[in-house]
Amino acid sequence: MLDTSRLSHAYITEDSFADTLAMAVVCCSGDENKPCRSCKHCEKASRHIHPDIISIGRLDNKLIITVDQIRELKRDVPVIPNDSEKKAYIVRDAGAMNINAQNAFLRILEEPPAHAVFILSTDNPAALLPTVRSRCVELKSMSVGEYIENITNREELDVIIFDFIEALAGDKIKLMECMFRIDKLERLALHDFLSLVRGKVISSLRENPDTGSTETRNKLVHAEEVLIKAGEMLDLNVSSGHIAGFICASLI
Repeated sequence: MLDTSRLSHAYITEDSFADTLAMAVVCCSGDENKPCRSCKHCEKASRHIHPDIISIGRLDNKLIITVDQIRELKRDVPVIPNDSEKKAYIVRDAGAMNINAQNAFLRILEEPPAHAVFILSTDNPAALLPTVRSRCVELKSMSVGEYIENITNREELDVIIFDFIEALAGDKIKLMECMFRIDKLERLALHDFLSLVRGKVISSLRENPDTGSTETRNKLVHAEEVLIKAGEMLDLNVSSGHIAGFICASLI
């Protein structure tokens, strides 16, 4: 399940989780944690007939996803949703996009409309350009047991994320306090922290495009780079303590 009050404009996720994530995007349940799997939108999504879930992948006679396919997708992006508040675009086996296709997709990610959410489905995120990965939140699917374990950290996590974003403005003491607290998070909660806070940083950059090269924007760009590296460290099973220390040292 996904807290859709925190939706980013783009995600990278495992192939097995892409359809669930798209269902969450179009779900019309009043609950923030989606998908509900029972509303009319979830029902259509489960049958793969929802008009606001658009999926592309390698054509039968191709080994790659071509730039022409991405350009065709780009033409559809400005079109408002048919039934839902948002549209979900799934790029299946996204690592199969060639360089030209990835660069064309990057231009979509740089100026996405508010109604569009892009889901890059791949079991090998390293196949994507760093510039593409930097504009997406990377998610991993969870078992029910893992989700229940993770949700117990949610209230604490919300507080840490709020404090961390505030600390980026230059409060070194608060930043160090945040890092001390994430040092004690379980790995799943730390994964959530890195993904969610990156989403907020990306949203801040997207919502304030006129800040140019100001100090605030530079701090956000740097913070995004640090969070990407921290996520890579987590994937390599680096300890929470070392990751917290790296973030703190990099941002201070």
